[in-house]
Amino acid sequence: MSSNTASADTPTCPTLIGPSNFQIWKLQIMVKLWREKVLGMALKTDTCPITSLSIPVWKWMEVNERAHGIIQDSISNTLLLKMEMHIIAKDLFDALLSIH
Repeated sequence: MSSNTASADTPTCPTLIGPSNFQIWKLQIMVKLWREKVLGMALKTDTCPITSLSIPVWKWMEVNERAHGIIQDSISNTLLLKMEMHIIAKDLFDALLSIH
C-alpha cells in the first residue's frame, strides 16, 4: 500500500467504495490531482519520455508515483486489491473509470 502522498494543506478525497460514491470521488480526485500538480499523469497529458522527450525519465517516474499514490490512497482496500496490477497512474485511473 502507498504512503500518504498529499500535502498537509490539501483537503482529503473521499474513499471510493463503489458506484454509490463514484461521481463525487471522480470530481474530488481530479481536483486533488490538479492541486498536487499531477493531474496530467492520470489524464495522460504528460507523456512517457520513452515515447516522447518532453520530460526526463526520472521526472516522469517521480510524477507517476506521486499520482499513482494519491489515487491508491483514495480507493477502498477491496478496489486496491483488484487494481494492484496497474502501476501506471493513467492505467489505474482508466481502470477505475471503466468499472463504474
